[in-house]
Amino acid sequence: IFYQFLRYTQFVNQVYEISTNLLTYNLLIGSKLALNIFGYEVETLGKTIRIVNTGGVYLDRGCLGRNAMGLFAGFILAYPGRIKHKLWYIPAGLLIINIVNVARIAGLAYIVLDFPQYADINHHIIFKYTVYTFIFILWYIWIKHYSSSKNNKPETSVSTEIKQKNAD
Repeated sequence: IFYQFLRYTQFVNQVYEISTNLLTYNLLIGSKLALNIFGYEVETLGKTIRIVNTGGVYLDRGCLGRNAMGLFAGFILAYPGRIKHKLWYIPAGLLIINIVNVARIAGLAYIVLDFPQYADINHHIIFKYTVYTFIFILWYIWIKHYSSSKNNKPETSVSTEIKQKNAD
């Protein structure tokens, strides 16, 4: 109900469509620049990026990384930590996820050129898990270095006994 309400609210829908189009454009241009750096002639046609003389890669809405970004941001928001750290860590993490996604799309375009038989496995399994691995690393860094819960670990009986002996 909540999703349907937001999706069919005109203003929210316009923001959604504009942000989706901007993210698509950003990923296409970033992937094109990455492939250009390696000397490939690349063109974008609508939502498709392709190295010249290949079929290319079409960026559907599910390929934009929005769910992964939302998952990352939601975890950081829900996990304990200072707001001032969350205000910089979430955008930095989203930028990293976006860069990994650019590399993923550029990699898929390259695979379509030289190894088209491996495009499906890379798209559906290997690259997807690579992105999620980066997200887990970002979560780990958050928990280890920025979460306020890291200082609230329950004491074990051994550490309690050591403290009692030192106090005596």
